[in-house]
Amino acid sequence: MSEHVLVWRPELSRRAASEEGPLRLLEMPAGLRRSGRQVLAAEALSVRARAALLEALAALRALATVPGGEPVRIALRHLGEDERAVLLDLVGEGEVRAVVGGANQWSIVESVLPGLWRLEVESAQGEQVSWLEVASVPSPVLQAAERMTVPSVSVPASLPEGTMNAVPLLNELGERARLWRPGDENHVINFTLLPLTEADAEVLTATVGQIPLLIRSEGYGSCRIFATRLRHVWAVQYLNSMGKVILDTMEVGGVPVAARAAREDFEDSAQRLAEMLQAYAS
Repeated sequence: MSEHVLVWRPELSRRAASEEGPLRLLEMPAGLRRSGRQVLAAEALSVRARAALLEALAALRALATVPGGEPVRIALRHLGEDERAVLLDLVGEGEVRAVVGGANQWSIVESVLPGLWRLEVESAQGEQVSWLEVASVPSPVLQAAERMTVPSVSVPASLPEGTMNAVPLLNELGERARLWRPGDENHVINFTLLPLTEADAEVLTATVGQIPLLIRSEGYGSCRIFATRLRHVWAVQYLNSMGKVILDTMEVGGVPVAARAAREDFEDSAQRLAEMLQAYAS
């Protein structure tokens, strides 16, 4: 078993790094954390807020029927501050969070209804916009995983002393990434069970590189997902309650299942949202 956990440090844009520092990614989007306020049934959803949630309900039902459909965006700009506060407190915060860097800075939080996400983007000019999105995976994550990555990486010609398994692992990752197609199952490589030297770990992480995309999930145990620069390749680490990596893997394929909403999630979320809407006065 390897004692050398792969070290992933996503690089932010210069603007984000100077403002928050690279370790900010590991804490997830604090700007979207809301106070523990409880929404009472006596608090009325406004007509506009209810309409937004009814739009979300229709999208959840549609994706439960046709999995893999296009994400549906629900605008919140037209809501007043109080209207938006009641709506966001009602949908709450779930188990998955993500940050995406680049020209724009994205903060993404899953609601208590899997498949319904709250997104906030800050432009280079400092403008902030937020909305809800119904999707298996939020669209900024999918776009970054496509636009910020490359289809292949080159194995280094010169390798440091102590390298043993980095080259065959890189070849395997490259070949599986090249062959993977949407709908295929993800292929998982478990580094916790492989003989991996410190030199192997350094070569592997430096070669596949990273993009500024990190997902954190608490749904399958604590899990953090780093997007590598090699398209369709993800680093997935599972942590114990002390924050120590207990399972170190890489996945080749689509966004790892720990960060995706499944068809059953859409069905359950649609039912729960319908019940929530019925419980709150209009």
